[in-house]
Amino acid sequence: RIQILFEDNKMATVFNAGPAKLFNEVLAEVQDNLTNFEGSGISILEISHRSPEFTRIIDEADKLVREVLEVPDNYKVLWLQGGATGQFSAIPLNLISSKDEVVDYIVTGNWSKGAAKEAEKYTNVHYVIPDTGVYTGCPSPEDLNFSPNPKYVHYCANETVHGVEFQNIVEAGGRTLVCDMSSNFMSRPVDISKFGMVYGGVQKNIAPAGLALVIVREDLISTPRLHPVPKVWDYKLQAAGKSLVNTTNTFSVYCSTLALRHILKQGGMSYFEAFSKEKSSMVYDVVDGSDGFYSCRIEKDSRSRMNVTFSLKSAELDAKFVKEAAEKNLVGLKGHRSVGGIRASLYNAVSLDDTQKLVNFMKEFMAANA
Repeated sequence: RIQILFEDNKMATVFNAGPAKLFNEVLAEVQDNLTNFEGSGISILEISHRSPEFTRIIDEADKLVREVLEVPDNYKVLWLQGGATGQFSAIPLNLISSKDEVVDYIVTGNWSKGAAKEAEKYTNVHYVIPDTGVYTGCPSPEDLNFSPNPKYVHYCANETVHGVEFQNIVEAGGRTLVCDMSSNFMSRPVDISKFGMVYGGVQKNIAPAGLALVIVREDLISTPRLHPVPKVWDYKLQAAGKSLVNTTNTFSVYCSTLALRHILKQGGMSYFEAFSKEKSSMVYDVVDGSDGFYSCRIEKDSRSRMNVTFSLKSAELDAKFVKEAAEKNLVGLKGHRSVGGIRASLYNAVSLDDTQKLVNFMKEFMAANA
């Protein structure tokens, strides 16, 4: 029998940027159904994507997404493989109808830059702000230079690598918004009706890696396409086929259903918005009160609630911090290889106790190394 132990002395405290920590309640229920799903005699890992049991699971997942995010009826909920990176291609392939069309991209970090570069393979990309390669904050509204009539405006709500987060929905003058919400999905209320499409990998705030959750307005998937679209990423086909044009990642959908149940039980988006602010403030308060021992390059009004990034006075001290944290079972704190430093990812499943352990270690490390 597989056992999952949640005692403090047995389990690491996980701050991974993704795949990330899952709710203990989800892991416990997965354990119960891993070898015998709801008394069926079949493991949840073996269940057919065409079975009545899985049909019930994915139907509930769709329903829960709609309930948690208050998704309007004229939007489709899709569970697609390839993660958010796959959607960098799927979006222009599905939404572009003519070679003369232009799309707008707001680049504030690695992921929005990657999305823009991928879109350039298929259509004309206009950069709403210059890409300087320095990502320390979100642009002010007066700095946004939209093209007159773009097919859509794309941005990333939260840049996981740098720790930059838009605090509000981008105002684009009625233009169709497409938003990568991979790392802050399900962490605050969102008015879906203000977007043409939102999407994100599930491996941060929802479930194990292997899927992108796509929420797309119906009118956007009924227009002609300039390029052929692989059927696994064809929004119209997948909407008609209830995300089962191909064999989906059944386990990730199942875990998403469990997580969404838990999110609703805890109080939904209002609860997790306050929860994320409380956790991130605990860490930022130590950084800001450290008299320069810790430093954060991100402008205060753009700091991420999900991915708190900071650094020490040298790369050697950064490495020592990560090493000694790991010795205390605090894992996943090394910054992204492209920027270095420290990154603490405080997704929904990271508890206040988990965050307090990190805060305590930060204070102890500062006292010993200042």
